[in-house]
Amino acid sequence: MDTHSIDFAVIGLGAVGAATLYQLARRGAKVVGIDRHVPPHPFGSSHGRARVTRNAVGEGSAYLPLVRRSQEILGELERSFNVDLMERSGTLIVGSEQPSNDEDFVRATVTTAQQHGIEHELFSSAELKRRYPQLIGLTDADYGYFEPKSGFLRPEPIVSLQISAAQQLDATVLTDRAVEHVSQENGWVTIGMGDYQIRARHAVIAAGRWAGEILGSPYDRLLKVTEQRTFSFRPEAAARYHAGNFPALMWFRSGAGHRCITTFPQSQDGAVSFFVEGIDAAADVGETGGHIFEREIRPFFNGITPQIVGSDLCYYTLTPDGISSLTADRRMTGFWSSQPAQGTVSNTRLL
Repeated sequence: MDTHSIDFAVIGLGAVGAATLYQLARRGAKVVGIDRHVPPHPFGSSHGRARVTRNAVGEGSAYLPLVRRSQEILGELERSFNVDLMERSGTLIVGSEQPSNDEDFVRATVTTAQQHGIEHELFSSAELKRRYPQLIGLTDADYGYFEPKSGFLRPEPIVSLQISAAQQLDATVLTDRAVEHVSQENGWVTIGMGDYQIRARHAVIAAGRWAGEILGSPYDRLLKVTEQRTFSFRPEAAARYHAGNFPALMWFRSGAGHRCITTFPQSQDGAVSFFVEGIDAAADVGETGGHIFEREIRPFFNGITPQIVGSDLCYYTLTPDGISSLTADRRMTGFWSSQPAQGTVSNTRLL
């Protein structure tokens, strides 16, 4: 068996793994990155053309240091490589002054922004209707939180850039390599891939939907993989949903049981993307897309046609407390952070 020894091994090269690989390579570490496909690929959660980003996180102010550091790293990447990785369209979060439960996400976001001095504006329902005539499902009880310096990230270019930059710093990247087992002994982590084996002083597990399979018990029981699907539709007028006229949107709709719909401005192909949590990802795309349009889009958005331009399927991994890469995608917390979260396995970091 061919065995190689190294300082760090990063298993999984999606958003978290690619960032970790690059930051370790920048620090001069001898590091190898491993992925069972060729990233960026559509088999995990780090694809789909756009992810909302913001500074005030309604999930809890404890995430704020991660958000701020990730924004710093994003800016460093853009300046260093002269690329645009984020569309600063602003982020708008709309909710009701009379939420259906005690967990008022918009109010929690406002509180976080006020406590930490994050630039923002608050819009009444009347102001929202004036500024965004695209939103036809607003009620008089709705209000909005707008963060002008936020917007959405482009996940595939960010993943590609960091992998390429890490390779330029002498990181080794192994693709189309499925990790079959990970074990620890005498201060080394052994990673088996068929006839190829790596011994690393430290391992970072960023394998997403495959983390439970790779780590085994108890993670194979604790981690639950879910499928979520986004749909893209053609707008009637090209400029109406352009990033200059329409922000990244999270809307907890009063007229739809306060279910959140996430919407992105037009992409390069002219489509507008929508995500509603809990949609049956395995159902027929055309049939489900039609249902989504009639129930979730037509009553709430002006100027969107029922023409489906595309659909992306993403896989999110949940822990028993409900935290998942889905909520991470909403805020992009820690995706570009150089400090991975400490896991519970010695010598191994689980992301």
